[in-house]
Amino acid sequence: MNISRRGFIFGSTAAVAFASRSADKVGLRPLKAGEKRRAAMIGCGIQMRTALLPSFLGKAPGTKKVPSFVDVVAVCDCDKARREQARGAVNKAYKNSNCKAVADFREILKDPSIDMVCIATPDHWHAYISVEAMKHGKDVYCEKPLTFSIDEAKKVMAAQKKYGRVFQTGSMQRSWDVFRTAAMVVRNGIVGDIKYVDANYGRGGQKLGGPSHPFRFWDNPENAAKESEGYALLGEKGWDMWLGPAKWRPYSNQLAPKGVNRFYPMFWRFDDDIGSGYNGDWGAHHLDIAQWGLDMDDSGPYRIVCSDEPHSKNLFHGGRRQYGMKMLFKSKKDGSDIELYHGPFGTWGTVFYGTDGIVAVNRGKIAVWKGTGAVKPDAGIRKLVAECKFMPEKIVAASVGKDYGTDATAKKDDRLARTLDVINKRFSLDTAPVQLYKSSNQILNFVECVETRKPTISPAEVGARGAALCLLCNMSYQYDTGFEWDPAKMEIAGGNEKGISIRREVYRNGWDVVV
Repeated sequence: MNISRRGFIFGSTAAVAFASRSADKVGLRPLKAGEKRRAAMIGCGIQMRTALLPSFLGKAPGTKKVPSFVDVVAVCDCDKARREQARGAVNKAYKNSNCKAVADFREILKDPSIDMVCIATPDHWHAYISVEAMKHGKDVYCEKPLTFSIDEAKKVMAAQKKYGRVFQTGSMQRSWDVFRTAAMVVRNGIVGDIKYVDANYGRGGQKLGGPSHPFRFWDNPENAAKESEGYALLGEKGWDMWLGPAKWRPYSNQLAPKGVNRFYPMFWRFDDDIGSGYNGDWGAHHLDIAQWGLDMDDSGPYRIVCSDEPHSKNLFHGGRRQYGMKMLFKSKKDGSDIELYHGPFGTWGTVFYGTDGIVAVNRGKIAVWKGTGAVKPDAGIRKLVAECKFMPEKIVAASVGKDYGTDATAKKDDRLARTLDVINKRFSLDTAPVQLYKSSNQILNFVECVETRKPTISPAEVGARGAALCLLCNMSYQYDTGFEWDPAKMEIAGGNEKGISIRREVYRNGWDVVV
């Protein structure tokens, strides 16, 4: 399974040559009468199969309008079974056999008739494909977390500015009413000035903790032979493409599940060379809402504070702490500190503690306290907030029911809808001074913006700075340290004694991200 020198040289040369074939800002392709925008799907795993592709086809709640804008004309995956399954789904939806299935995304990017791409590869491919797509005149929808490294985040931001493409990050919670309502309450100062924020994700002390894990070959070395099964289906060329810029290692069907898998692969998400653990997986959601509520879409923290929780004794964790790190932000209002704490999974994904109230939110859940005065959260207060037992007389409205979904068609009961209505009326959010971008659906918002050329709800800078928060969390656990951070330059400030890296040291096969 070793890559030949000839293969390495060819891969490097091909990547460099491909990257050089680009142009500056490219306008929308003129359409013929009755023609729609043409879209291609890159990365046909479970997220594409169950969420993204159905949405582009108008088969998911809130996306019925998408087919009026778009035709899906191509799918891409280095695994033949996955790309053929995706092609079948497209052809079935359109009742034809016109969808093209390819193994190499470069074939899609060089096709001038394709207007937009949807990227749902593992994290280590996001930045390269996004930047190259924009170079080749494509508008881009890319899954979260947007990038694997801080350096890549900066480059994706720079590429959108340089090439003028419409860009949407798959931080879909921004298109859900429950999260917009929470952010509206916070941004309008209804609970006072925010002093503390909790972002809760990861499972402290368990195998799947918050940060990524040290690089390794197998989930269980004793099962190495079994975990190698499926390599023949992918082949050396397919496996080399799956790895892309990441370090070469033997094939593992835990890392890249063979065929059309029916589960969300977690092994690669927790690999230092491919993902960023739960920091990137769920942190990209809850840290994004924290960023939105704090009005930090164009900024970030100035200091990273090391966790003081015990180091994990689980060998998979490499001794890393699993939660408890903090980030300090400067309030845009008065320059005072705002402390963000990373806690383990709980009732609430994001909690804002103001000088006169609390806003707690998660999927299908929201609670607002008003008139509490300033609250500094500790373990006891966090437990009471999670149970909605903290100052019950100060709760304006709360829903922790089963109303879980992206819109009204997906609800199981109406408790959330009623709670949101109470909050909106109590605080007159429809006429509040600060009005936040309202999107009914992340993918519909993207395809509409492709036509209007207006910014999406989660453009490159929003996604890149959200990814930066995830990565700063992970870096603190990886290096077991805190450090000063320059949010404007997105660089470590005041010295780098531990040699913390903000970019991948080596991009294999010439897959460097070049704007």
